[in-house]
Amino acid sequence: MSFTISGRYGPGSIVLIITAGICAGIVSLSGRQDLISAALLVSSVILFLTGVLLLTFSRPDSIDDRFVSLLQVQGTMNTCTVAAELGLSGLSCFIPKSRTKAPYVMHLIPVGDYSGELIDGSVFISGEECSGLLLPPVCLLLLNELKRSFQLTIPDSKEELSILIKEIAVDVLEVAGDLEVSWSGNGVHIRMDGFRLYRGCRQVSEESPACCTLSPCVICSLFATCISEGMERPVQVDRCVPEKSTGMVDIIYTVLS
Repeated sequence: MSFTISGRYGPGSIVLIITAGICAGIVSLSGRQDLISAALLVSSVILFLTGVLLLTFSRPDSIDDRFVSLLQVQGTMNTCTVAAELGLSGLSCFIPKSRTKAPYVMHLIPVGDYSGELIDGSVFISGEECSGLLLPPVCLLLLNELKRSFQLTIPDSKEELSILIKEIAVDVLEVAGDLEVSWSGNGVHIRMDGFRLYRGCRQVSEESPACCTLSPCVICSLFATCISEGMERPVQVDRCVPEKSTGMVDIIYTVLS
């Protein structure tokens, strides 16, 4: 019979209980009846009760990260296959609503380079200045739910956008252990550590590195959409690479004029 401790607080509670046992054992073996022994005994009781409480109210994660990370993988690959068959080879851009007729930020997969011009049309667009596939971003429903549930507002400054992106990924969605955002001119560099959806991200990248720039996942799309909506400028996905050696995800965007 195997005994498994699940949940994020399970291992910590076991450590507290073991530490309490060690402290109580030291007091028992020493045989001393002084103030230090009394303090150590009280500490062991507190540690034991804390560990029991954490273990009692700890609950297992509802869904295994291994499975969640694979939910969108095939859909991303399918979109990339369709885009390639249509001859779309440009880098994905997230276009603010001020440059389209849509009521929200749109995801553009262009034939070539997109230079920031106004876009007239939907889905299949064709023109002298810009041609490609114009779709709602895959993060649209998630972003709308964040706005409804957490009264999320998108700021327009780089500093506040950096804070917002980190809070969404680390504190709200809890898909990353840590996240850093750095700005250099029109470039935005995001590094995610402890990305819980890393397995799916890695699988898409192994299929084709171009998939991540043609059809970014929900998280990469969410970051780009927030930046585009906040700054009212198009955001191009230049690079998205899951690093095999470190387990980190490296994302680079360019804010177009």
